[in-house]
Amino acid sequence: MGVIVAMPTAGACAALPGAVIAMAEVRGLTEEEMARDLLASGLIGVFIATAWTFAAEVGGCQAEGGSAASMAAAALVNMAGGTLPQSVAAASMAMQSMLGLICDPIANRVEAPCLGKNVMAAANALSCANMALAGFDQVIPLDEVIATAKLVSTQMPRELRCTALGGLSITPTSIAIEKKLACRKTSCACG
Repeated sequence: MGVIVAMPTAGACAALPGAVIAMAEVRGLTEEEMARDLLASGLIGVFIATAWTFAAEVGGCQAEGGSAASMAAAALVNMAGGTLPQSVAAASMAMQSMLGLICDPIANRVEAPCLGKNVMAAANALSCANMALAGFDQVIPLDEVIATAKLVSTQMPRELRCTALGGLSITPTSIAIEKKLACRKTSCACG
């Protein structure tokens, strides 16, 4: 629970920078080159933020992890010297792959299962970037995918949108961990 760079969100902060930094290191890119690639991801983020949201409370983890994967995919295509249409296609495919993903933080904390979802989002971004670079057709354009994600979020029960009222959040283990953490915080005698 230290300092978090919300890129694009706290719950999805590992996917986008993790994918970009790892690829930049593999390719031997400079920080300036990496910054340009992050700007490419930011343009996708503008489309998402303008038409919808990054908030899991509104859209489930498809809003956080889906947005991060979409943005990272565009950056990775840019890093590989791909074209603008390839970057947008990769962003579309990455978001498509994460439609309907719920947000169900264990013990009401953005740590688990979020870390695994971040790894999945980064791997999804890499896969979709490679697909776009190989000429795979995204079929559905990015703007329609964003509109669909927005629609899907309205069809999701609120319990599955970062409320800690559904999914893994309400398992006996999650509830026990949350109680234990609350007791530590208040120094009460926990049983």
